[in-house]
Amino acid sequence: MSKVDGGASAEGRAPPPANAQFRKGRSGNPQGRPKGSVSTDGLTRKFALKKQVVKIGGKRQKLSRLEIVILKLTALAAAGKPAAARLMHELRSLSVPRELDHRYGVLIVPAETTVEAFIAEQEELNKHRVEPGTEVNIEHEEFVKSVRGEPTALGEALLAFHRKYHHNPT
Repeated sequence: MSKVDGGASAEGRAPPPANAQFRKGRSGNPQGRPKGSVSTDGLTRKFALKKQVVKIGGKRQKLSRLEIVILKLTALAAAGKPAAARLMHELRSLSVPRELDHRYGVLIVPAETTVEAFIAEQEELNKHRVEPGTEVNIEHEEFVKSVRGEPTALGEALLAFHRKYHHNPT
């Protein structure tokens, strides 16, 4: 909003009378929050973001108190504690945007397993799959055999097709 002549802040609005205007250097809310007071949100944020040294897996790490709480809740929820799972859900609902962002997917955590068991399971799934680039091109192989003079039915048909449609008389 731009002030129009006479100090009015909007078109058609007149400024307040001189005796009702705030004096320079004086607050418009003298009974408001005292200087130096801190909001509950500010105190909570300051407490949650304070770093502490913790040992995780034998290694010392410097994490915020909020990170420590989230890691502990995640571990308890994974161990089957329903109260921890509920608290994690509440935390997520506070931090997740209301509208889903379609740029992100969903992380599905597999069941706990050993490395050897996981590798064996994946090898079983992939044992009948052909690696890209290693499959044999049968038509090519048959064509090469017929060019060399090795008789094969498919090779002869491919060679005849090639001679008929790709032969250059020059």
